[in-house]
Amino acid sequence: MFHVCPWRRVAGCLTLGLFSAAAGCGGKSISDLASSVKDAASQGAQSVQETAQQVSQDVAGTARGLADKASQVAQLAGTMKLAIDQPLEISACYASFSRLQAAGMGVLQLQSYRDAQQEAFPSVFVRVQHSVATPAQLAGQTFDAQMFVQSQENGPLWAATVQPVQLKITSIEERRITAEIVGGSLVHSTTGTSQVVTGVFEGVLQ
Repeated sequence: MFHVCPWRRVAGCLTLGLFSAAAGCGGKSISDLASSVKDAASQGAQSVQETAQQVSQDVAGTARGLADKASQVAQLAGTMKLAIDQPLEISACYASFSRLQAAGMGVLQLQSYRDAQQEAFPSVFVRVQHSVATPAQLAGQTFDAQMFVQSQENGPLWAATVQPVQLKITSIEERRITAEIVGGSLVHSTTGTSQVVTGVFEGVLQ
């Protein structure tokens, strides 16, 4: 069972606030919201562990941003197949795994864009907090996951805020990761409608 720590509840509350704000701001994109989630979690951190985790994510993000264009094109791979109010198929799935040994925790992210400058639509961002040492140890486990989906630029968001979706890591082979949403719903930022979400991710660890 994946246990929810107090600092994760803080991050969840902050995420809900950001989602509510996004509902009134048409210009918000998934990459903007993903960045805000990290910033808000850092500001609301109540423990050394969470602060260390945020630093780890920022360092990993900076390293990814330094990759040259040729490398980015070569590593474009993976797919996302989702069903919310309509089917969505995206021909990219970038996965990143980070862990700070001193804190004993880390983050797995699945996203449809390599960095904010290359965000295209539909856009998807999934974030899982974990306590494993290596990517291989994720296999077979099911985690609570934050999830945001935006079908078109400046359009409304579908998001898992108060109630996370359940993401099962079905396999990891070398740099390939496969995951499946096995439970949960997303809430529409404009109408407040809740919709069951299903999906399969085939990503490449960066």
